[in-house]
Amino acid sequence: MEINQTDISQTDINGIFNPYKLSWDSTIIFPSTRKLEQLGNRIYNRYPARSVFLVPRATILHKLKERPISVLDPFMGSGTTAVEATNLNCVVYGAEMDPFARLIAEVSSIRFSKVEKEELNEKFEQIIRNWQQQIPIKKYYPDLKNIEYWFDDNVFNDLLKLKSYIYENVANEKYLNFLKVAFADCIKPSSKMERQSTKPYISSKYEKKKKPVGESFEYSYNAHFNAISQCNDNVESETRINWVGFDATDFNSIDQIIDLAITSPPYLNAFDYTQIIKIESAWVGTLVNSDIDKLRKLQVGHAKRREQEIFEVVSKIFSQFYDQLLFSCPKTKKTSNLNVANNSLAYFNDIFKNLLSVYRALKDDGEYHMIIGDNVINSVSIPTHKIIAELAQEVGFKWDGYYKYPIKDHRTSIPRNNNGGKIDYEYVLILTK
Repeated sequence: MEINQTDISQTDINGIFNPYKLSWDSTIIFPSTRKLEQLGNRIYNRYPARSVFLVPRATILHKLKERPISVLDPFMGSGTTAVEATNLNCVVYGAEMDPFARLIAEVSSIRFSKVEKEELNEKFEQIIRNWQQQIPIKKYYPDLKNIEYWFDDNVFNDLLKLKSYIYENVANEKYLNFLKVAFADCIKPSSKMERQSTKPYISSKYEKKKKPVGESFEYSYNAHFNAISQCNDNVESETRINWVGFDATDFNSIDQIIDLAITSPPYLNAFDYTQIIKIESAWVGTLVNSDIDKLRKLQVGHAKRREQEIFEVVSKIFSQFYDQLLFSCPKTKKTSNLNVANNSLAYFNDIFKNLLSVYRALKDDGEYHMIIGDNVINSVSIPTHKIIAELAQEVGFKWDGYYKYPIKDHRTSIPRNNNGGKIDYEYVLILTK
């Protein structure tokens, strides 16, 4: 039973707090994360809708007081939870559908020894000295329709020369993966794309001041190298993510081995992640043109997901909001409203399947902490966190509490023609098996 008790809590100077001492509906105020050491979260730091690292950090720290733990993130994304968990010597498991996100998560969470960092810097200096003399190699041309549209000819040629040199001259997989991510991060500043846009976009009003490829790559490499240099030197260098699958809604390769699951699933009206990072992903080679539609259809919240079979309990719990969505926009066609309602229903069906999979993976008394924002769809308010909590209880979870925090970086707000609303708070549900 939810208790309406609102209070405001502060973290300490490092952003640490105790989630288990917060009352129901507490509001936690985080310090500016830009002033804190963010560890590997600085690796490709413009990955879309990245979750706040302070939530997994504080949760894992307080769970570790009991014993060493295993941590699962079923919507791994670029690895926010994995970075914090590996830095505290936890065993980490994850699921993630996007291969570019997997690459970022792996690079962010793996550790480099002093010798490896010295060797990596030597490789970097070699690249800077020699890449401009490299002849572009055709096999490294990105496989994406109309890729040339986003670049000036000389920039495209320079990127292809740089990529060709890196891929031909770095044999060590660990170093190569790191350099792939640094290379990916230098692409947008050199392109015609607006740097701050959440999707590939060229302004027709203002001409962008583009960075030379070499300068952009040097800046990116140094930023990423500084990030791995912040990590805990006491962590075993070969600590890696144990991947349990691609689909957060259906993974069965682990059973009752997880102590703590922490994740931030896509919002109900989510970003199209594949679209946002397709340029960088194509350049790195984690995405080819024929895979785009396949990946997009795997995204929780994608329109194609409404074709799946819906659990009866999900239909029952979501029924009142489904009916509201059917009549939410009288000026639009009935088919449009029906599609919106079915998309939303399918989203909660996917979350329900995720809850089932995580429940199986957790040990008895294991916990699932889910970070999610409420939504407004076609002017209909959807209390997403409450619906998910109700679904979780149907699975068998005990809803032990929740707290929320205001979103300061509104790249995570998703307006839809002024009907999508701004997401002001994210809620952290605490669910116990």
